Amino acid sequence: MVRALAVSALLLVGCSDDAPPTGGAGGAGAGEGGAGGSQSTSSGGSSVGAGGVGVASAGGGGTSAGGGGVGGEAGFTLEVHTSLDGAVLVLETNLPSSPEACALVNGAPCADADQDGLVDAWEDVVLDRLRPTLVLDEEEQLVSDATAMTGIVGRVAPVDGRVHVYTMLGYSKDYGSCGGFTSHNGDSERVVVALEHDPARGPGGARLSAAYTAAHEGTITDHGRVFEGADLAELSYEVDPALLEPRWVVFPSANKHATYASIAICEGISVVPCFDEDCGPDRVADPDDFALLMPFVNVGEESFPFVTELTVIGFPGDQAWVDQDFCGGLGGSGCSSAVREKLLVSPF
Repeated sequence: MVRALAVSALLLVGCSDDAPPTGGAGGAGAGEGGAGGSQSTSSGGSSVGAGGVGVASAGGGGTSAGGGGVGGEAGFTLEVHTSLDGAVLVLETNLPSSPEACALVNGAPCADADQDGLVDAWEDVVLDRLRPTLVLDEEEQLVSDATAMTGIVGRVAPVDGRVHVYTMLGYSKDYGSCGGFTSHNGDSERVVVALEHDPARGPGGARLSAAYTAAHEGTITDHGRVFEGADLAELSYEVDPALLEPRWVVFPSANKHATYASIAICEGISVVPCFDEDCGPDRVADPDDFALLMPFVNVGEESFPFVTELTVIGFPGDQAWVDQDFCGGLGGSGCSSAVREKLLVSPF
């Protein structure tokens, strides 16, 4: 089981570049405000360091999506659960995904401020429950780096009859390979899932129909992979300790953070020194000390953004919707790929 560790408090607030917050959240859950404003959630970023990796819990009270329910207006209490249908992760919720269906539910938070045809609060629920836990290698340097920051920049959008959930996994630094060779400020990795509506799981019910893990995306050593159909059985899940429900688990390679669906896939990539990958904690007293659940921010859509500048998630100076290198809040040049590209390019 991936255990949630004690961390500094992560207060999530609904945010917009042009308006004050409309809703809050406790822990690292999705904040749902009233029906009249953006439901985008955010946090100050996850600081990790010498005491081990801090794992943000998704169910920690407040108005998190995993807590005791969230009210829009009077008469509505949000219910959210995840479960496995065989090898497929499913989301159960009484909050409709479409504004039209949501408007028929008394008191539900139905705003669609980014004008993409999806209820903003539903998007936040999806990001909260479907963001993966990262299980780090025992040699991962961010574990002992007191200045390290991590955070998710998310976008949820309808694409060709499905819903794509773009999850940019942001690290303040890529520590490089072979003792620091190729290290640089900022590391923009990603996973993407595709969802299909599943009315049997409630008005906003959905099931995972495809998943993508990026690994050295767009380079000559690109090992990104799409999982669909029978291949979905290769994905890994653990019980979220705060929710007691399944959460997706992925495995970043040591210090370079290429993302893999399993340790076996990661460590089977290459045996050539400096090109091989190491994933997962080996020979450690407590493997749970290497689990990380990043906080997230929903940035909306490019034409109607909730967030552009990423200070809110711990990366000052970086931008969600500008074609510029992602430098992890540290500045500089020759950093990592633009966040915008991670949010707009479909891998399916």
